[in-house]
Amino acid sequence: MMNAVLPTRALVPIAGLSRLAALIAAATLALSACTATSSGPGPDVSQGTGAPVVGAPPEPAVLGVEMSPERLAFTPAHLEGMELVRVGVVLPFSGSASALRSEAGHLLRAAELALFERGVDNVVLLPKDTEGTARGAEAAAEAAIADGADMIIGPLLAAEVRAISGTARRANVPVISFSTDTSVAGDGVYLLSFPPEEEVRRVVSYTSSLGASRYAIIAPATPYGQLVSDAYRRAAAENGGSVTAEEIYSGGVDSMGEAARRLARAGIDRLDVAQALTMTGENWQPSEGGAFQVVMLPASGDDLRMLAPSLLFADIDPLLVKFVGTGLWRNPESVREPSLSNGWFAGPDAELRARFETSYEAAYGDGPSRLAGLGYDAASLAVLMAANAGGIDRRILEDPNGFLGVDGLFRLRSDGTVERGLALYTIRNGQFEVLDPAPARFEPATTDMEPGES
Repeated sequence: MMNAVLPTRALVPIAGLSRLAALIAAATLALSACTATSSGPGPDVSQGTGAPVVGAPPEPAVLGVEMSPERLAFTPAHLEGMELVRVGVVLPFSGSASALRSEAGHLLRAAELALFERGVDNVVLLPKDTEGTARGAEAAAEAAIADGADMIIGPLLAAEVRAISGTARRANVPVISFSTDTSVAGDGVYLLSFPPEEEVRRVVSYTSSLGASRYAIIAPATPYGQLVSDAYRRAAAENGGSVTAEEIYSGGVDSMGEAARRLARAGIDRLDVAQALTMTGENWQPSEGGAFQVVMLPASGDDLRMLAPSLLFADIDPLLVKFVGTGLWRNPESVREPSLSNGWFAGPDAELRARFETSYEAAYGDGPSRLAGLGYDAASLAVLMAANAGGIDRRILEDPNGFLGVDGLFRLRSDGTVERGLALYTIRNGQFEVLDPAPARFEPATTDMEPGES
């Protein structure tokens, strides 16, 4: 059976709000013990998703909670005597970047919502402030573990995750972080995020199933562009294909145009008028000629709206060459660009996400950030751990059957990376439409990247 991490029922009626108040009180008391030191850089998480942060949430109410003097671990007095699972929530609540602070608030609130909707009393959240720095993250993790944390949710930044890894491993405390940097994963550190590698793998697998084998990419000269390029080459090879043309650009529309023309010189097919009249873009099949059949555009917003027409001006015809992208394409700007019509990209299940957004807004009065659902899913995993008679067990986290979360199906690999069951979307008639639904279940894991058996 697949473990459900999806919010499957409406919020508890007003009469049940005392439990949520207690959760917020415990979280707030733990957070108030944190002190700020220095500030840090902006988040690396937006690099993989390009998703905006939706407003800064208001401060939670501070309610008095008497601490129990008999226990070294954090135990609210009203929970004394219960077998508790303590979860350190290690996030940049006082980071110098407003986006960091806002994201931390949304993630914490989503985690509180998960506990409330599930009606659990034996999971206690222990918010600890990283201040947006590696040093602050290390201190926050140490404080959480000193308070008895059985697992840690967070941090956001790769440098912070790297800083706390040693401390968490020595204490045998698993970490569910929100970074997209796979280099910090493994040995008890898991990445519950939206890695672009998963999006790339999904779109390449689908085009390969239609017969494509020759791939091209035109990417920005950025770490994100390099990450997608590397993942694209691996995915093509895994599916029996290859990247036959690759270009980068480092500036605005002029640089994009030059890169597009270089890409076209690799060799392109052209349609005559009669052929063009029989094709719509919706009935695409890989062409037999041309140096490449699919081109990846890992960009978003204004950059994407300039890049896609640059390919048309270079005579790269989307009726012949399928334009594909990453989750960055799920942006209102994308549907307004005609040259992206019938383009494809992979992303989470939007219907499941909408149900979470409804619950979050009903509870807090504003919408969640794009990453808030990760906080909900991480806290829901803690609930599953709390229900285990044997206590915290990494085998639960690495269940090969996976979990159904806010953004659809996912499972955590033993190497700490996440595999997501993504839908494939197309842009059609000015909106996003599902081209190929997200899978309902995972295939049995049989490779080093997907260990274990179902």
